[in-house]
Amino acid sequence: MDTFKKLYTKADASLWEGRIDGEERELQRWHQVVTYVDLNERQSLENTIVLLGFCCDEGVRRNQGREGAKATPDYLRKVLANLPVHFSDKIVVVDAGNIHSHGYDLESAQQALTIAVQKIKSFNGFPLLIGGGHEITYGHFKGLHQPNRKLGIINIDAHLDMRPLTDGKGNSGTGFYQINEDLMEAGGDFNYLAFGIQEIANTKGLLQSAESSGVNIIYGSELFPNNIEHIKSKIQDFVNGVDDIYLTVDMDAFAAAFAPGVSAVAMNGIIPEHTFYSLLSYIYQQPKLISMDIAELNPRFDIDERTARLAAHLIFQCLQKF
Repeated sequence: MDTFKKLYTKADASLWEGRIDGEERELQRWHQVVTYVDLNERQSLENTIVLLGFCCDEGVRRNQGREGAKATPDYLRKVLANLPVHFSDKIVVVDAGNIHSHGYDLESAQQALTIAVQKIKSFNGFPLLIGGGHEITYGHFKGLHQPNRKLGIINIDAHLDMRPLTDGKGNSGTGFYQINEDLMEAGGDFNYLAFGIQEIANTKGLLQSAESSGVNIIYGSELFPNNIEHIKSKIQDFVNGVDDIYLTVDMDAFAAAFAPGVSAVAMNGIIPEHTFYSLLSYIYQQPKLISMDIAELNPRFDIDERTARLAAHLIFQCLQKF
């Protein structure tokens, strides 16, 4: 708990500013309705979307990627602030602040994130986390995991992120390897659906290792209109085999024209059009969905806020489905 208190900071209300078109619900923007919570205090977060930032990209540095994602949470909040309110008035959106990393200490940041997620879930909130690098996955998963329930992870990503540890340390590309190791040690099942995977972004050995570990893979090349129903069937089969779903979206899954501001650019990634949004909507509509995060958005390399606006649109669409 000391780690959490050292690395957690409360929300900064000054980030939530924007245009005001009126005070009626149908004229409001997010900055007019978002409120703030302190995770140090016990509270009820029923029907509440809890935004929490993970200001860390030490895993990206260790993985030899482009640093800068640790600045994302506050950068993305400024884009979210001006979105129009379309979500139900039965839903509350709150900002719970940020988890930070101190220097190169990734492991403490992940531990603090785990505690933060556990707090949000114990208060009955829906965690909507903003990374940071994809090292967010390991801490997020540990905060959600319960030994008596099967937690399935859907990862929208160009990469499998199942690389073994380097010198005994994790990074942004090892999260699913670490989760698998932990589950095997505890006698649990590894339930992982990787969506949008690019062959060019993963070694042949890594793909073979993932398949031998029972990973369900939907390649980016499978995302075309005539294949939508087949992919929905794959997603539904995966969902049927678990109790809960955690969705993580690595922004490098998308083609560079739409997501230039990422830690590792994908030249031939997903094009965010009808096929993709039809499948994403299908995931959002799953009653078992209990948590979500956005990872690897890098403000340092963003152009015209393209990547941030795409990430904001993914979040905007998510809230429409609640």
